[in-house]
Amino acid sequence: MPLCESEITRAARTQSGIPAHLREDNFSRWWDDRLARYRGAIEDLSVEIDNPLKLSANERHALAARVRDTNMAIYRCRQPGNVDRAAIQALTSQLGLGKPDSNLCAADDGLSELEVNHSPTHQRYIPYSNRPIGWHTDGYYHTPERTIRAMTLHCVRPAISDGTLQVIDHEIVFGLLHRCDPRYTMALSQSDTMTIPANEAAGSGVRASVSGPVFSHNGDVLQMRYSARKRNIIWKNDSVVREAIAALQEILDSCAELAVTHRLLSGEGLVCNNVPHRRDGFTDSSQPECARLIYRGRYTQALTTMVLR
Repeated sequence: MPLCESEITRAARTQSGIPAHLREDNFSRWWDDRLARYRGAIEDLSVEIDNPLKLSANERHALAARVRDTNMAIYRCRQPGNVDRAAIQALTSQLGLGKPDSNLCAADDGLSELEVNHSPTHQRYIPYSNRPIGWHTDGYYHTPERTIRAMTLHCVRPAISDGTLQVIDHEIVFGLLHRCDPRYTMALSQSDTMTIPANEAAGSGVRASVSGPVFSHNGDVLQMRYSARKRNIIWKNDSVVREAIAALQEILDSCAELAVTHRLLSGEGLVCNNVPHRRDGFTDSSQPECARLIYRGRYTQALTTMVLR
């Protein structure tokens, strides 16, 4: 039975299950500090890397500082032509990430090649087209046991034009929504808030229906699971959930000041704790060897500043 509004309000008052720094008596102090550090960090999110096979202590420290304050970092390899799949795997391994989580369109090493692909399997999924992609976190349709906690996007070749990426820290999104109304973050933390129907188009047994929260906590670590898609998303039939989703979408649509907007160039990449992100559509080259190619890795481990130091 759906929680009625009074039950959500009562749950919000008790703050059951919410880490101490996000409870009402501590929220303002946490939020003011978090937002100030985030604003400063996104002004300089890029880290130059000499050799992705072996990060220097300074490079690791620079990445750690950005992940600590924003849950993400952009790296720029000085010699992009020397960065192959093995180098990307070596880089992410040094960041504490294991083998990428496999998915339907990934290669044997777990990396997915995001490029315009006209095969029937790939054309079911927007990342393999040049169409724009709305706000989402990766693997939002996974079961809790396969939660995607980190991801990387590495640019081999950019498109002829556009394909710009926009990202924002999910802790900042949570804080903005919590400021609107604490009932909203509580409503979106329910275990049946968001349901993804079974993936029947990909064949029997590929993925069953999955329900889960938008916001969840693993200890003191906040995680977010979300997609702005209108199709194949079933939201809980509850008035506060509907209000919360509308407020969340408005935040994401008007967050330009707090979002990082960046068009990845050859040798550049994003590493993050699966923060919300979106991508503009793009114009691609008619020559396959010049067409846009992005390697994507998804990981069930999170980036931690302890590993990166």
